[in-house]
Amino acid sequence: MADLELTPAHGGQALLLARLLGRPLSEILDFSASINPFGPPTAALAAAQAALAEVQHYPESDAASLRHALAAHHGLPESNLLVGNGSTELLYLLPRLLQPRRALVVTPAFSEYRAALLLAGVEVVEFPLAVETGFSLSAADLIATARSADVDLVIVANPGNPTGAGIAPELLLAVADALDGRCTLAVDEAFVDFCPQLSVLTAAPSRRNLFVFRSLTKFYAIPGLRVGFLAGPDALMALLRNAAPPWSLNTPALAAARVCLTQTAYHDATLQQIPLWRQELAAGLSVLGCRVFASAANYLLAELPPAAPVAAQLAQQLRQDGLLIRDCSNFSPLDGRYIRLAVRRAEENRRLLLALQGVMNA
Repeated sequence: MADLELTPAHGGQALLLARLLGRPLSEILDFSASINPFGPPTAALAAAQAALAEVQHYPESDAASLRHALAAHHGLPESNLLVGNGSTELLYLLPRLLQPRRALVVTPAFSEYRAALLLAGVEVVEFPLAVETGFSLSAADLIATARSADVDLVIVANPGNPTGAGIAPELLLAVADALDGRCTLAVDEAFVDFCPQLSVLTAAPSRRNLFVFRSLTKFYAIPGLRVGFLAGPDALMALLRNAAPPWSLNTPALAAARVCLTQTAYHDATLQQIPLWRQELAAGLSVLGCRVFASAANYLLAELPPAAPVAAQLAQQLRQDGLLIRDCSNFSPLDGRYIRLAVRRAEENRRLLLALQGVMNA
């Protein structure tokens, strides 16, 4: 079968693959986008559906109701929060406002960091984490590099994407404190809801140089609704709110997001179940000869065994069967031997492992 014309730029191309294969979306298993396999909370979907009755009116221009709900949920002042159309919108907004000369990006990393920085005219320097150490971060080395490279902004994800490696919050706060007065630290916590003990969100209001990005779309499985937020120091958050476009979130997205924050049972079940499914998937990959890296998130980074096809070829063959995986060859400094796999339900993970076994043994 011909190449299905998908690129590794981002995961989450299930709609495109379904169309190319001529198959229903329900037959596509997407391991390339790391979304909660429980699916959206039923109450959140009901809220979005009910909100359609209000679409003849403009939504809130500043997402005030959601900002209020987020502040109450996280115990933060509303003045320290900004809601956006997914955290990616805010990733693009921050460098436009701060206008740093040079930024240090901890890699491997989400490609939109570099794209947003370059669009804002910022020079990008990389701080690569080592495969040999399991992508662990040395706060001392990061601080030293930020100083020697004379950067104005440091961007790091916790947990890392695509590595899944977690960083102890005290290490990140030590970095922020050491760089205070000369550099801003931006921490992307898009997946931290799966490992909440790693978050530095509540520290953002008390520091002058700390920004924290958060996403509701991964944990609550609503990426099609695009909801994220940013926390940071008072004065700069006021400037960001003034610079942000109005009507960023639509009415159904606002309604669904507010309800997501109330779903305690869903939250607790996710935190209980995902580590079990992650452990099972990791064990299965190890049996296939993959090197699997420790992860605190709802996805796994794996290095393929020497005899296996490269990631691009593997992904292409799996697509024929309606399976999507993330080829990590465009995550510097990784190469074509690495794949990222979302943790899904046990039966879905088993289907993927069987398909991988078949391709590797072909």
